[in-house]
Amino acid sequence: MIKIFRNIRRQLLSEGRTGKYLKYAIGEIVLVVIGILIALQINNWNEHRKEREKEIKLLIELRSDLIETKNDLLTDIEKSQQILSTTNELYKSLVEDEISENTPFKLSTSYILEAAELFPKLSANSAIQSEGITIISNVELRKKITNFYQLHLKRVASAEAYSKELTSKELKTYLNTFSDFGSTCKDCKDLFELYRDDQGVQQNLYLIRQVDDKLVHILKEKFVVSRTLHRRYLELSRFIDDIIELIDQETNPRH
Repeated sequence: MIKIFRNIRRQLLSEGRTGKYLKYAIGEIVLVVIGILIALQINNWNEHRKEREKEIKLLIELRSDLIETKNDLLTDIEKSQQILSTTNELYKSLVEDEISENTPFKLSTSYILEAAELFPKLSANSAIQSEGITIISNVELRKKITNFYQLHLKRVASAEAYSKELTSKELKTYLNTFSDFGSTCKDCKDLFELYRDDQGVQQNLYLIRQVDDKLVHILKEKFVVSRTLHRRYLELSRFIDDIIELIDQETNPRH
């Protein structure tokens, strides 16, 4: 092709047809520019396709992470609800004078030991941040992902930390000081029997025999922070559903 153009230019010059030569030269330049633009456009299309493929792959991984996070979250929602119910039950027994030396409140030690705590899976989001959040082309989805990991998860972690500190420093200390330890397993001969977890049976108990204002105040604070945490868990579950729905729209646009 280059040889043909060269021959045409040579022929025009040899014939002294300068005007046509200039027109031809301009036309040739235009063709070259158009060719370059087409090549650049094809390259841009290829780059866009590669970026889109990378985005879809990351979104699919993120969806999987969010499902695993929600599965863990559902157990925390159930556990936080149990904590709320137990806290309220103990509080009612206190204020209604149902607790005495002869009728202690039997509080499972799991109430102290098994706090709700979320363990979100973060690998896909870390990969997205490594690529740059702008890899997510959908602005609404990008905003929700950012809010989820940088705002909502941190709010949950903050409430969990406060609840854990209150339980460990205040409630557990109080119960260890002012309550007795008991067990529903009267004839246990070793610790494997005493601490068995078959069928979810809890053998170990705090026996609360007396009431004072300090315990009442601790329980009120425990209830408030547990309810806040429970609500944030529920909100988090809805946020996950919203993100998954947007991911599905991006990765399966026909549906």
